Amino acid sequence: MGEVRLNVAEGVARLVFDNPAKLNAIDAAMWRALPSLLARVAGDQAIRVLVLAGAGERAFCTGNDISEFDSIRADPVQADAYNDLQRAVARAMVALPKPAIAALHGHALGAGMELALQCDFRLATPAARMGVPAVKLGLPYRMEDIVKIADVVGLARAREMVLTGRSYAGEDLLALGLVQQVLPDRAAMEAEVARLAAELAANAPLSLAAAKLSFRELARRDAPPDLAACRAADDACYASADYAEGRLARREKRAPRFTGK
Repeated sequence: MGEVRLNVAEGVARLVFDNPAKLNAIDAAMWRALPSLLARVAGDQAIRVLVLAGAGERAFCTGNDISEFDSIRADPVQADAYNDLQRAVARAMVALPKPAIAALHGHALGAGMELALQCDFRLATPAARMGVPAVKLGLPYRMEDIVKIADVVGLARAREMVLTGRSYAGEDLLALGLVQQVLPDRAAMEAEVARLAAELAANAPLSLAAAKLSFRELARRDAPPDLAACRAADDACYASADYAEGRLARREKRAPRFTGK
């Protein structure tokens, strides 16, 4: 059986999809575990950044564990219950007030790619491959999932990805905007992930949370952006001790020490 592991060190939480025998596919138990792990990341003030990664050398995450589908996702009723597990994780990722980085090595397919696309940053190795193979399995690719791709690559490219079921790698990932960087190898990618995570962790948590809220509201399709919520988050920054610390650090020509208060 697979598992999802969460390790925290120096303000960075690393959430690892650990099911290498199945290319880190996510089974139902893993889906059920994810919301509480993401809630821990969101609620722990000592955690400043989330990194998503896959165990082993072959995959980041290949989406759902289809070996379970005959027993738990074989008809529309079962599918809706199963899809609710994924929806809970998607909601937790969207609401996460902290920056998230996907460290992509090997296959990132279907729901695995979606999780990566819900991160703020995606760094990859030349071995990374991303795609949506649903049409090759006879599965629907639902509008709620298509929108996660369209928000990143646009409708025309999303249509190409979903209707062909192709996988993309290397320079194509950069050209499509699926990743921000392709590093020479896994060691270089992990080093850049660590550098970026440290850079983000040094920033003011309330400022990051306010920015993430604004990006989330800008991307909403179910309602107009919640301008009042964004304004409240901005006002919390203006009233914070961190804002005072940022101004003082600038005057004293030193790095600020933000506490998230």
